[in-house]
Amino acid sequence: MDESGFSHDTPRTHGYSPKGQRCFGLKNWGARGRTNVIGALLGTTLFAIGLFDININSDVFYAWVALLNNLTV
Repeated sequence: MDESGFSHDTPRTHGYSPKGQRCFGLKNWGARGRTNVIGALLGTTLFAIGLFDININSDVFYAWVALLNNLTV
């Protein structure tokens, strides 16, 4: 298991375009917030992902683990 998060207003400094062509894009500079992610691996397979718009504390984590237990029973 691992927990990580990303900010919605993180600027992207790189993009993709056909070779030799300029990369154009739009950025919502007013975006706010953060999404936190919990993921679990079973062997080398991604088994479960949880996306949360709240901070992950022990209550959130244990509730997520309880949901996993219900899936595997």
